[in-house]
Amino acid sequence: MKSVNLLIAAAAFAFLTQACGSSNEENAKAKPAVKAKVETLELTTVPKKFHYTGTVSSVNQSTLSTRIMGQISQVLVREGDMVKKGQLLVSIRSNDIQAKEQQVEANIIQAKAAYKHAKDDFERIQALFNSKSATQKELDDITVHLKMTKAQLAAAQKAKDEVVEMLSYADIRAPYDGVITQKFVDSGDMANPGMPLLAIEAPGLFEVIAKIPESEIYKVEKGDVVEVHIDACKEMISGSITHVSPSSRFSGSQFDARISLLPTEEQKQAIRSGVFAHVNHLKGEEQKLLVPADMIVERGQLKGIWTVSQANKALLRWVRLGKLYGDKIEVLSGLSDGNQLVVASEGRLFDGAELQLN
Repeated sequence: MKSVNLLIAAAAFAFLTQACGSSNEENAKAKPAVKAKVETLELTTVPKKFHYTGTVSSVNQSTLSTRIMGQISQVLVREGDMVKKGQLLVSIRSNDIQAKEQQVEANIIQAKAAYKHAKDDFERIQALFNSKSATQKELDDITVHLKMTKAQLAAAQKAKDEVVEMLSYADIRAPYDGVITQKFVDSGDMANPGMPLLAIEAPGLFEVIAKIPESEIYKVEKGDVVEVHIDACKEMISGSITHVSPSSRFSGSQFDARISLLPTEEQKQAIRSGVFAHVNHLKGEEQKLLVPADMIVERGQLKGIWTVSQANKALLRWVRLGKLYGDKIEVLSGLSDGNQLVVASEGRLFDGAELQLN
């Protein structure tokens, strides 16, 4: 009896399954075909795109220091301050140098007086020698004395130039119009020769220091046009390669390349030194499978494109994508040349949907 019941249940289940399957097939057939516009995928010739990374840097940037030792009396600027060329930034106490300057001034006055006196004596002895009232030795002695006093005067004037030069290192001034990016000292600190005091850079003139792999260095030449992207700018920044390092001795297996940026006025406001940059170098040509980026269907982490199957039905193919080329994106795998793509439809697409092709 139990076996009979099991047979009856199995038969009922099979009947219901067959009935449902027939109903689904009838519903699928009952759905009208989706009107769709299709295009045939073809290889497109595009510029070869090489990608590098780099860092934005100011073209004019300096670390200001001094050549003298002394206590800092004033730091007149802060980080972020805009300064003009020649503006006083840091003042260092220089009492000893000023005292030396006064001493040198006194030496110059004394040397000038000695030279004038020697010159007068020379002219007098020379006149006497011409009238045969002075000997040759007297003329020779006064000539030597005149040359000595002239040399002493020149030495005193050179000493003054040296003092003036030293005083210039007591007053640190801006070498050009710029912005203070870093302050290393405060008032009261002791300054030593070569010690950094301030960092300054000129705004508006930027470049990118990019790293070029060894395998691609021979594709890069001075004057090549590139595209640079930084996160703060929505659009690409135009640039050109101005220098390529001839050696990678100090940078591992990568070569440094300098890229001069040509930003718009709006982009200049967003660029900052030190930010990360992506560099696209377009050179040569190659063929790629490109599809409009707005055709990509995302399902979680998967990306697909609606295509037409051999039976004229909708088929979602999963693809692996590559680089962007304007409003199109490269398809690395999942599609091939000659596939038909659904570029527009008047109804909802699903796998197996009948298509009425336009």
